[in-house]
This record gives sequence, C-alpha cells and structure tokens, in this order.
Amino acid sequence: MTPPKPHRVLLERVSGYADEAAAYMRRRRVSRRPFARVYYPGGRAADHAVDSEIGGELFVAAGRLIEVAGKKR
Repeated sequence: MTPPKPHRVLLERVSGYADEAAAYMRRRRVSRRPFARVYYPGGRAADHAVDSEIGGELFVAAGRLIEVAGKKR
C-alpha cells in the first residue's frame, strides 16, 4: 500500500477543520438570541430578552438612538 499524496493529507485536514468550524457556527447561530443588558451603578447587570416587556422597550429606545445618531452624518 502506498502512502497518500501529501496534498491529499493536507486537504483532508483542512476540510476537517472547516467542517468543525461550520458546525460550531451553526450551533452558535441557533443558540444566540438577542437581548439587552443594562448596567447599574455598583456593578450590577441585568439581561432582558427581546420578547419581554422591558426588553422590547429597550430595543425600541436603542433603535431610536441609532436613527438619531445616523441622521447627524
């Protein structure tokens, strides 16, 4: 049995890494959900999901701030 050609070994290794990276990105995309994090004096922080009442209000306020900041350009 002859050993595999060097470029094929390298290609298989790179393909394996690419497959692992693609699987990682799929898992990350599925689990990643938008949220708003609010920091309070004293270091306390609270996360609010976009589908909660407070989270929805924060996303609307942030959208308005982005609109205003974009108009000044």
